[in-house]
Amino acid sequence: MVGDPEIDCKLAVGSVDNIVAHATIMESGDDLEAVIHGRPLGDDNRRVSVYYAIDEKVKVSFPVEDEIVTVKHAMGSWVAWPKDLIILPNEKPGVDQVSKKKRKRSELAVQMEEANVTLAELAPNLSGPYEMLCTAMKDGRELSSNIEPEVFGYICSSYIIGNDVVVIATMEKVTGNLIASYQRYLYSKLEAYRMVDMIAFVHPSQIGVVGCGTGTQRTENIAKRLATAKPGQVFMLPYNSGDHWTLTVVDPENDTVYFMDPVRRRIPCGDWAKIVKDAMVMANTAGKRNGRSSMIPKNLAGMPFQPSDKECGYYVMGYMRKIIEDKDTSRFVTKWDKRGSCKYTREYLDEVRNEWADFAVKKYVKEP
Repeated sequence: MVGDPEIDCKLAVGSVDNIVAHATIMESGDDLEAVIHGRPLGDDNRRVSVYYAIDEKVKVSFPVEDEIVTVKHAMGSWVAWPKDLIILPNEKPGVDQVSKKKRKRSELAVQMEEANVTLAELAPNLSGPYEMLCTAMKDGRELSSNIEPEVFGYICSSYIIGNDVVVIATMEKVTGNLIASYQRYLYSKLEAYRMVDMIAFVHPSQIGVVGCGTGTQRTENIAKRLATAKPGQVFMLPYNSGDHWTLTVVDPENDTVYFMDPVRRRIPCGDWAKIVKDAMVMANTAGKRNGRSSMIPKNLAGMPFQPSDKECGYYVMGYMRKIIEDKDTSRFVTKWDKRGSCKYTREYLDEVRNEWADFAVKKYVKEP
């Protein structure tokens, strides 16, 4: 099944409003002939793998004897699920690119209009950098700044809109803008720690599922960045699969990839894993380096686990921060494995959010 597209989705029971789990769905041309746990999959069902249970006790539609009866039992295993109770991401492949861009601009305009009202309401209740950002972005202003080529390997512009400020001030799901600007903040930490030759970043807009190009384009973007690797340098890739953030850490020198998922699901075996693998091979070829024919994928045991379905972006920001604060990438795996069942407190995540806000004021708010 390796190489078949794997898509994030939500699973419901009874009606589409009763969401009980998050899962990945495996799309394949042979689904009509597929057999799941000894039974034909059928035309009205799809193969899914549950990675996060909202209601563990709910019974699945197609129990497997006494082994898989509830959503909890289904975690980490492929099971059949009725098509009409699978909620797919809003973005679907094959949509005309021009139409997508028009719709995206329209959605952005609505977001900004709603954010302006919310910013005005939030400002009196916020202090410090958040209040300054709200004031600076009144009347629908957006904040922009150039990001130096050393950060992502090319010069790019970074934008913050009112909705971004609302999101992080109220701790809603983070956007790619927030992740990228936080990476720019972390680059300043790398400079302070003299670690710029140890850790490098890939911009999330170069690799995500939605609006980041075809699989081939995303592979080429990663390969181009990996080709710049210095001896012993690792790369951090914040990846959004449509509705969920994860962190992929690539060690080109050892042909090893570490997958850090805030819901601790299994190592991805579909589209994303193939893109990373192909990018590493492409980078090795461009650099005339004799790497392995296949990457070594690993999960890290000590990753903190997100408590609900909206903290994934903050956890990915926290992972990157913690890796840099450890300062010794040679012991990266050992340190994370020893962390066991550690959890991120709300205070820790607030530190991450406040770092972003402080940096945003310094970087994006222009002096009068």
